[in-house]
Amino acid sequence: MKTNPSHPAWIATLTLMIPLSASAASLPVPDRGFVSIRPAQNWEEGLITGNGSLAINALCRPLNERIIFTHERLWMPMGGPHVPPDQSAHLPEIRKLIAEGKYKEAEQLQFKLTGQKSFMYPEYYVPAFDLTINSESQGEVRDYARSVNFQTGEAVVRWSDDRGAFERRMFVSRAAGVAVIRLVGTKPGTVSVRLKLEQREPSDEFNKDSDVLKDSDQCFKEHFGDLKSAAGADWITFGARFLRSYPGSIQALEGRGRVITTGGTTGSADGALSIRNADDALILVDLRLPRDATKSEQDQLAARLAAIPADYAALLKAHAALHGALFNRMKLDLGGGDDHQKPTETLMDESTFDRINRAWLEKQFDAGRYNIICATGELPPNLQGKWGGTYVPGWASDFTHNGNVPSAIAANHMGNMPELMLAYVNYIESIIPDMEINAKHFFGCRGIVLPSRSSTHAYNNALAPNFGGGMWVAGAAWAAHFFYDYYLYTEDENFLAEHALPFMEKVAVFFEDFVQEGPDGKYILSPAQSPENWPAGSKSQASYNATMDVAAAKELLANVVTASRKLGKNADKIPLWEKMLTKMPDYAIAENGIIKEWLTPKLGNNDAHRHSSQLYPLYDGLPDEIANSPELRSAFIKSVEDKLERYWKDNENGFMSFGIVQLGQVSASLGHGDIV
Repeated sequence: MKTNPSHPAWIATLTLMIPLSASAASLPVPDRGFVSIRPAQNWEEGLITGNGSLAINALCRPLNERIIFTHERLWMPMGGPHVPPDQSAHLPEIRKLIAEGKYKEAEQLQFKLTGQKSFMYPEYYVPAFDLTINSESQGEVRDYARSVNFQTGEAVVRWSDDRGAFERRMFVSRAAGVAVIRLVGTKPGTVSVRLKLEQREPSDEFNKDSDVLKDSDQCFKEHFGDLKSAAGADWITFGARFLRSYPGSIQALEGRGRVITTGGTTGSADGALSIRNADDALILVDLRLPRDATKSEQDQLAARLAAIPADYAALLKAHAALHGALFNRMKLDLGGGDDHQKPTETLMDESTFDRINRAWLEKQFDAGRYNIICATGELPPNLQGKWGGTYVPGWASDFTHNGNVPSAIAANHMGNMPELMLAYVNYIESIIPDMEINAKHFFGCRGIVLPSRSSTHAYNNALAPNFGGGMWVAGAAWAAHFFYDYYLYTEDENFLAEHALPFMEKVAVFFEDFVQEGPDGKYILSPAQSPENWPAGSKSQASYNATMDVAAAKELLANVVTASRKLGKNADKIPLWEKMLTKMPDYAIAENGIIKEWLTPKLGNNDAHRHSSQLYPLYDGLPDEIANSPELRSAFIKSVEDKLERYWKDNENGFMSFGIVQLGQVSASLGHGDIV
């Protein structure tokens, strides 16, 4: 994800500085996992774990810990969705402006017709609360290390002072559905801490003048009310109400922790629970998002937590069995060997572009796999997975469909985790009614249009006078790729009949209505946006015949024909779809030998851009049309090399992971392992 240019670099001050001489010797490196010797400076560096629905992020500070809780359904209500008005009667006018080369006028007209004042993000994905764990040391804190075990989903932080060693162990259980945290000292009676559930507080993670901090504080004040932290002898709670909730949205937030101690004493004051001189403490935490703010769910939370056995080892064993069954299906072995025992900071320092440490690469592979497993529940991963640290997340931390979400889930099938793809399928199917509105109101078409962004709804509000997001039509076809791909990997014909084919039919019927035949007999796809890019010499993203649109439509039509024949359906539609395939514009090669991003001589490439949408045909495989053409294969790989040289070399614009992912996918499809 690219650094948001409106957000300056985050500057943080640690509440406790750990000596740089600290080593990982006090904490064994997991067989598949990592050890770090510094606490997180901010939430983006925290240790993460999750069960797909509930997630936690620990800053891992020995004395002033913050563990951030998030939930996959915690999209902050912001007053209700904006349904795009029906502007379809103006589509001929927009198309005429584009045909005349008046791209900016077309883009501005489409935006004006929406009735919006500006670009509108979907509802923000925000944190639930922090669990703060405060304590004091005796003597200097030393021997600090923190780790994550990718095979079990357990995160650990360990340190020592004059009293001995201390540990915090934590995971979010797939079996029990709650977060489990254990505090323990190696010597009896040394666990003395203050526990509290309270609002997310990132002030010590940022420069005090940071715009992120100011905006986060202001957003919180505008959207959260009736805050309450409370505690008893063995419990802590947090509650809040959403000030801009609306019918159908979540109305409130409630969290609860059950605290079980061995030895020592407990007491409560100012909404916090204090533990004195215990041997250890176990904390079980869960949360709810009521849709009726007048009915507290604290009693249900208390009963649920009380029914969970207070046995950390047993809870971890049950969770690790489920988590590990997914994670351990695949392993990358590049010969990292003994370097796996080195702390992350050492591996990073020892790696250069020309000589990357193999153990570090293996750990990165495992980390990506681990993150996706932890971030996939009933919903697929959003822009930040299932974690977050402020109330103004970059790009709303939404489901960004024009690059981020497809890249995040791209390895689910080939990574032998096809069941994770069902979260994506279920979410996409849930927003079909909104996508039908997009198709009808923007284009007067049947079928569906997936916008570039969505969260609790999928109405396309992602456009502005200088952003042609209302013209992007490849999204639903890209989603259909994953529906059909699930069938190819699983050979589940029931899924093909009940989910994949019906979805592909909805996308196909959109293109039936959307395409226009040009003077040469080939289709014109207008309007178009090649995601977030604009042609050379143009001041607008409005365009036509974007290569991505054509490629996605070709793939969709070929797959829907194959699927229909497999199931013996759509005999009357197959000839139409096959004829449509013959009328799609051909891929084109620019004068410099790379693939054109718009399939018309009127629009030139603008290759100094982070997106690589024109390379869509090779994101996942090698279509016959390209496999059988040496010229096209050469042009596609030259496009990758050109993008790496022109945009990514010495890039100072910020990093955007899916742009690199896509170039890697294309290189793999073409068999260029060196570029991968």
